[in-house]
Amino acid sequence: MSALDGYWAAHDATLARIRQQQPDTFSALKAILDAFHPPSSGDAFFPGGGDDDLADALSDAGWRLRFFGAGYVYSAKHPATGAKLHYIEGDLYDRTRIVPCSQCGRRHDPACDDATETTR
Repeated sequence: MSALDGYWAAHDATLARIRQQQPDTFSALKAILDAFHPPSSGDAFFPGGGDDDLADALSDAGWRLRFFGAGYVYSAKHPATGAKLHYIEGDLYDRTRIVPCSQCGRRHDPACDDATETTR
């Protein structure tokens, strides 16, 4: 088996694992993805380019997807847990904790260190 064949076998096995285990939180999904490829600039990473892709696997695992003009930019939400993610060209970002601010109404991470976020 060539290195390229090994890569695609691991790629396909990762997608099969998502379908089988049906992760319903970002952390459970991240654990599966990190075993295949470490994070890049996001919280997790999974490359596109194959005939089968992460969007299809997430959909099969029960996540609801919303695409933004292209197959490489979408958001997903798990209906049972409310877990949310954003996918941009392979990088996944955990958006579960982003909630409307009780002071300003803007949506941002409650762990944000920027004090201006809550005073605008």
